[in-house]
Amino acid sequence: MKKNNETIAFFNGFYIPHLGGVERYTSKIVEELKNHYNIIIITTNDNNYNDIEVVDSVKIYRLPTYKLFKNRYPILKKSNKYNNILKSLNKENIDYVICNTRFYQTSLLGAKIAKNKKCRLYFIEHASNHVSIGNRILDKMGAVYEHYLTNKIKKYNPKFYGVSKRCNEWLKHFNIKASGVFYNSIDDEAYNEYYHDTNNKKIIISYIGRIIPEKGIINLLEAYKEISKKFKNLELVVAGDGPILESLKKEYKLKSIRFLGKIDYDEVMKLCVNTDIFVHPSMYPEGLPTSILEAGIMKCAIIATDKGGTKEVIINDDYGLIVSENKADLVNKLTYLLNNPDIVKSMKKNIHNRIMKEFTWKQTAKNVIKELKGNE
Repeated sequence: MKKNNETIAFFNGFYIPHLGGVERYTSKIVEELKNHYNIIIITTNDNNYNDIEVVDSVKIYRLPTYKLFKNRYPILKKSNKYNNILKSLNKENIDYVICNTRFYQTSLLGAKIAKNKKCRLYFIEHASNHVSIGNRILDKMGAVYEHYLTNKIKKYNPKFYGVSKRCNEWLKHFNIKASGVFYNSIDDEAYNEYYHDTNNKKIIISYIGRIIPEKGIINLLEAYKEISKKFKNLELVVAGDGPILESLKKEYKLKSIRFLGKIDYDEVMKLCVNTDIFVHPSMYPEGLPTSILEAGIMKCAIIATDKGGTKEVIINDDYGLIVSENKADLVNKLTYLLNNPDIVKSMKKNIHNRIMKEFTWKQTAKNVIKELKGNE
């Protein structure tokens, strides 16, 4: 398809180089769509980046925020700088507005701009439950605020899509009927670029994600401590950064546990190549976990909790194992795979083939373009 002169404006709470599933989702969709549309990103400035810049032909507006909530929820700082950036933004010709998630202030701003410019408005849902930070009072306040913001956004009559069918089910909680699915996906060329046969002497179990309690990392570490007493040729590799990383390093000092900290995409894919069993023990309200797609395309056997669209990828035990959100079941599932290498081998092949067929960015971008054109 030849590039036209239409412009899509994406509104995100955060954007790269800030790391997260929504940020990566947006950047990958943008990478495909910029061959067909002009792209603008409107996000927050969480780390002294340029207010307005062009990166790889994509124009990025970064709005100032207050330094609150450890950068987990950006609060827009409506200062003179904010107003000046908004003036520049309002001069842009915008044909479509796509907002990622409902509960950021940038999403409400996107809805208002879409109304002012009389352009089409779309929301992409990335969650499958209310976001939790592990504090009952704050979680309840957050849920109330999410309902309040969602009700305001609904008044602008956007079309809603989820990154999984599970996300669309969650939207019903807000009396929203989704129009379709724009699946979280993976680069279809990643396998050819990174995959190679390995000859590991140890069985590598890995975790890739944020190091926060809600991601289930403590359950995994506790389960590994138990199974490492029964199986002597194991290694657990934990990749990612977060507020409890340093405390976990001090508490879990087994020689067979490696904490890598924050790693880049190349290192993520190389770790997946060397992984035998990938564990995603999340208790977080996921959309469709990117790390499951990355691990699956690189032929890892996968154990994962039933969060977000995980069961839309792991449709039965031939493709991976669904685990409960506790240490005991994780021990059982890991033990089962470690005792059945032939099943592990079959899982690796099956999940790779499924992801290559159903969950690539090219296919998701085609679906987005089809919906944009179909709604004209």
